[in-house]
Amino acid sequence: RAFFIFVSAGPAVTRLVLPACRSSALTIVFHVHAQVGIQSSSTVSEAPPLTSDRPKCGMAATRCSLTAPLLVSLLSVALTNTGAWASPGAGARSDAKPPNILFIVADDLGWNDVGWHGSEIRTPNLDELAKAGVILDHSYVQPICSPTRSSIMSGKFVSHTGIQGLIHSTRPCGLPTNITIIAEQLKRLGYSTHAVGKWHQGYCKPEFTPSHRGFDTFFGYYTGAEEYFTHVRSDHVGNESWHAIDFHFDTPENFTAVRNMNGTYSAYAFANHAIDIISQQDAATPLYLYLPFQSVHAPLEVPDQYPAKYPDIKNKNRQLFAGMVSALDEAVGNVTAAWKKKGLHDNSVIIFTTDNGGLVGKGGNNYPLRGQKFTLWEGGTRGVAFVSGPLLNKTGYTYPGLVHAVDWYPTLVELAGGDVSGLDVDGNPMWSHFSNNVTSPRTSFPYLIHNESQTFVIRVGAWKLMVGVANDSKGEKLWIDVFRALCPVQELGRPYPITLCHNRDIA
Repeated sequence: RAFFIFVSAGPAVTRLVLPACRSSALTIVFHVHAQVGIQSSSTVSEAPPLTSDRPKCGMAATRCSLTAPLLVSLLSVALTNTGAWASPGAGARSDAKPPNILFIVADDLGWNDVGWHGSEIRTPNLDELAKAGVILDHSYVQPICSPTRSSIMSGKFVSHTGIQGLIHSTRPCGLPTNITIIAEQLKRLGYSTHAVGKWHQGYCKPEFTPSHRGFDTFFGYYTGAEEYFTHVRSDHVGNESWHAIDFHFDTPENFTAVRNMNGTYSAYAFANHAIDIISQQDAATPLYLYLPFQSVHAPLEVPDQYPAKYPDIKNKNRQLFAGMVSALDEAVGNVTAAWKKKGLHDNSVIIFTTDNGGLVGKGGNNYPLRGQKFTLWEGGTRGVAFVSGPLLNKTGYTYPGLVHAVDWYPTLVELAGGDVSGLDVDGNPMWSHFSNNVTSPRTSFPYLIHNESQTFVIRVGAWKLMVGVANDSKGEKLWIDVFRALCPVQELGRPYPITLCHNRDIA
């Protein structure tokens, strides 16, 4: 049987067909905003109206006449997750002292750019952490950096933060200041909080910067990209170009430009500063260290000894990129060695994630996933990630459940001993699920709901709905089974050819 949804986005009615139920494919919650009306079709009187009840497999078809704005509301199914939260504190540790938290973000690291996915790029330090912990096989992020970081910081989907695109260096905007970000929450729970690396959440006013949003200190750059050795950001407004150093050491009291790092590779600078923070940490206070590296975002710059490790890679961009990944891996190894030396590791959690998929033209590789950074295909949004540390009850396995960037916020609050029941977030606390290999409470999420561009992409169970996506020249609505290979794609009439087939998700 099939479940039919009739959506009217104009004069014509398009039929969306969700094929026969498989496992949790139809665990859908239709969350309709009160101000948007539904006109029930009189032609199917026996069909139940759209409600907050979960449809059962084999239920009668439901037909509705929906206005274009209601399509947004219908697609917000993914904004209201179908899985129930764990009860407040469920799975949280009963230890009196909250754990130290090291949260590492790589920039533009692709699915096939890490050793545990079989890449030719060697990442021994990351591999060791991943294999000693829990590898997250379905960890989702946004296809570009500012939105992902806003979700990590806020626990909210980008349609709730307004950060659906890049925060350009010349744009006076940022993550809304009426949102309490994760550093502020952890600060209230007794943590010392430090950010080292890339911010990219706005800097047009002091209140948008990290040291005014819960971080005790910030060492790094505000914008989205810059040179790795000179730390200069170049940009233009109209016909005017400008070049400036974007490197700062900030506290809530002072903003200080860092001018003595010219010639120091950023992975070295950030790792060394993180090590300084670790070495000076008071053992009586739990530490939250947010470490978003510049690596491996363009420009492709790295000390010569790192790409020299890959003489067999003939593509110049890929070779440089591989060297950048190796430098990142070395930096992570140095930081985690200091973490252990200081004695923080025994009561700690280490989280690693990319902010989006790799950019192929700049050396990244997302095989076997389709797409890349900037796209809503899996190669742009299904990120490499893991959780590691001695506090996990079960380790050495790959977690198959859905995880989204918004889930990190309540997970960290849960770990810190906070009450997640009153949080104004879209995420689920996931610690007990990672730690015990328990089924994920998340069964749906939006990749993007953007009314202006009429782009709507959601995941519900095993299915992914893509509406108005680039490369879909006919504007078709595609339900894609993300657990099946879609090859050979030419037989299915897809407008974006795939030449590589694999039994993993390539949607």
